[in-house]
Amino acid sequence: MRVVVTGGSGRLGQFVLRELFTHAHQVSAIDAVKPRECPCPTYVVDLNKVEALIEQFKKADAVIHLARQRFPYTESGFNSTTQRWERPDVAGDAARFNANVAMTNNVLAGAQAAGVKKVVCGSSLAIYGLYYPVTDLPPDYLPIDEEHPLRPQDPYGLSKVVGEKLCDALSQKSGMQIASLRFSGIYTEEHRALLAERKKSPTIRGTGALWSYIDVRDAARACRLALEANFSGHQAFNICAPDTIMDISTRELVSRYLSQVMDLREGLTGRNGGYSVAKAKAMLEFEAKLLLEHERST
Repeated sequence: MRVVVTGGSGRLGQFVLRELFTHAHQVSAIDAVKPRECPCPTYVVDLNKVEALIEQFKKADAVIHLARQRFPYTESGFNSTTQRWERPDVAGDAARFNANVAMTNNVLAGAQAAGVKKVVCGSSLAIYGLYYPVTDLPPDYLPIDEEHPLRPQDPYGLSKVVGEKLCDALSQKSGMQIASLRFSGIYTEEHRALLAERKKSPTIRGTGALWSYIDVRDAARACRLALEANFSGHQAFNICAPDTIMDISTRELVSRYLSQVMDLREGLTGRNGGYSVAKAKAMLEFEAKLLLEHERST
């Protein structure tokens, strides 16, 4: 398959390029800057220019859209003393929201104009509104599946809602197959110390992530499987490991830190994660392989 990856210079983008390349796809990358190393052709393209995107997509069968501007508060905005997320750069966050929504809209419009058949868009578990809330916002039920209400209060989570709505509209209009992958926090080998820190302090970044994680290599494989799968319309998928970063059971974590959640459903056993990955397993045949439990047992 001929695939164009936006954001090919990013952390996940570089792994996606390698994943596609090693599975015999014809892949090229576009980004604002070229990666240092890349197994495929790369092009510097302004994602604000729809005409340039159409030109890049003309010979493509599929597009994986990962390009974005980061929101700084998602890395450093949590006050562990007050247990609240703080976003002091209102103007900057508004600009980043506008840029990310525009990029997604431009990529989707360019893909449609170029006759692309499949699109995979990077989304986030933050779309449910639990990651970066201003006020206490517990989940309606656990584990959270893709039918759970979306209630983000922050610009990053809101940008993902708008992006998925754009995917809905385009798919309904054109019949294009689109997958939105709602990623957990994506980790590389450089993040092992951070994982250990969060394991020791379960509320160091609040409870919204429900102690979920995904290895970047599994995230890249999810992108490829979403591209290779066949389904109708626009579908969203939770993409995270089936377990948590913690050693204790998930129900015990919920009892300690989310006791207001009363609707605990089938599947929330042992160290199983608070976000359901059943849909991705059923429709994409995706299941994370690089689990932290493997490291503990070696």
